[in-house]
Amino acid sequence: MTRHRLHMTLVGSEPEIWRTFEIEGSARLRMLHLALQTIMGWRESHLHAFTDADPHARAQHPSRRWEALDIESEEGTLSEDDFTVDDVLRDGGPLWYEYDFGDGWVHRLDIVEQVPSEPHLTTVVLLDGANRGPFEDSGGVGGYAEKTAIAADPQHPEHESIVDWIDTTVGPWAPRGPGMFDLIGVQSELNLMFNPGASGISPNDMSGLVKVVEHRLTGDVHEGSPIAEFASVLPPPIRSELRQHLQFTNILGPGGIDPETAARIIRPFAWLMDAVGADGLDLTSAGWMPQSTVLAGMTELGWITDWIGKGNREDVTPPIAVLRETAQRIGLVRVQKGRLLLSAAAKKALGDAPAQLRLIAEGLYRKLSDAETDAAVLLLLAIADGRPREDRWRSVAFGLEVCGWQSSTGWRFTKQDIGHATFWTQRVLNQLGDAPRLPRFDEESPLLRPFAREALR
Repeated sequence: MTRHRLHMTLVGSEPEIWRTFEIEGSARLRMLHLALQTIMGWRESHLHAFTDADPHARAQHPSRRWEALDIESEEGTLSEDDFTVDDVLRDGGPLWYEYDFGDGWVHRLDIVEQVPSEPHLTTVVLLDGANRGPFEDSGGVGGYAEKTAIAADPQHPEHESIVDWIDTTVGPWAPRGPGMFDLIGVQSELNLMFNPGASGISPNDMSGLVKVVEHRLTGDVHEGSPIAEFASVLPPPIRSELRQHLQFTNILGPGGIDPETAARIIRPFAWLMDAVGADGLDLTSAGWMPQSTVLAGMTELGWITDWIGKGNREDVTPPIAVLRETAQRIGLVRVQKGRLLLSAAAKKALGDAPAQLRLIAEGLYRKLSDAETDAAVLLLLAIADGRPREDRWRSVAFGLEVCGWQSSTGWRFTKQDIGHATFWTQRVLNQLGDAPRLPRFDEESPLLRPFAREALR
């Protein structure tokens, strides 16, 4: 059997977009198509075809054309499922691959070398390359070049509209920079596609993020992790982009949160749990916490300095009232027969900051609808990868739309829509951190980023 080393160029690209890779000659053209989609970062959202003659030139001899079985093809068109790479390259090539007949992306594949098959290698091995593949639907090589130039020029009159188009069409996880090319990330996707058994990923996992049990380390994503469940419902090409983004940014990498940092992150919730204690806290006849407890919280947390009232009555001291309401919603405390009590898990975690942080991270998703859960994961992703606060809503909107959610109007999600969808998640996040002042809407704790990474697991 033969293994083909191929050099592929995107015809007309400047600077040139190219890849060099090896593929087993026994692979069907359908498999080559899937490999090229992954190698170039396409989303398999348009028609495609293979030809053995340049589609832009006048044919000098009879040519062959291969397409998928599920489209109506002209007479004489061949099935890509019936031919292997060996079959179509037997005469030495080259081979052309067309994708999206509207934008007209034409890829030329030339044989660099033909060597004996190597059983220990996966079907497709990416060896080298340069520059990211163009954005889908960007208008061909000319349209892509124009859009990237405008996006890089803040002074251009169309800059804002093009950046908005990129945000809504390309999304938050595909690489933006034209020069970006992540060989390791793409090869990981090829391994998962062509040799899943040796990829190290659990065969029962749809997300492609969960390792087999024998390779799983403490802190690794497991089957029930929010990020794994979310990724499982994404369309496969978008799921691939997310996996590569997670790997490139190391959002799910090892590290963990040390006890001191955990204590700083959860300080307001930890104060409340300590105030309630293992024995519980008697509430007033009206159902409020005692005035002495409220004042102690405002003082110990440093919030009394910015407060205009006495800070000793829960009913007129929203910072403490909201903290308690949020703690009840996420399952840390509950009211029973006039007393505020810790949940069994919260009582067990008293004095253990990492365990308390884990409870808060898990409780954040409590009582959320399916759409709100997806929105929570998307917001945490945007925080974890350092996206500016004012841009996060666009990331959430993109993710909700590709998951199939719609706004109440049926139009694209607005910033207000995303505010509603993430309201309860943001309520929890607003209670985190150890700043010695009341939380402000225009500020947030830098400690949210490590918390977001933990909450995604």
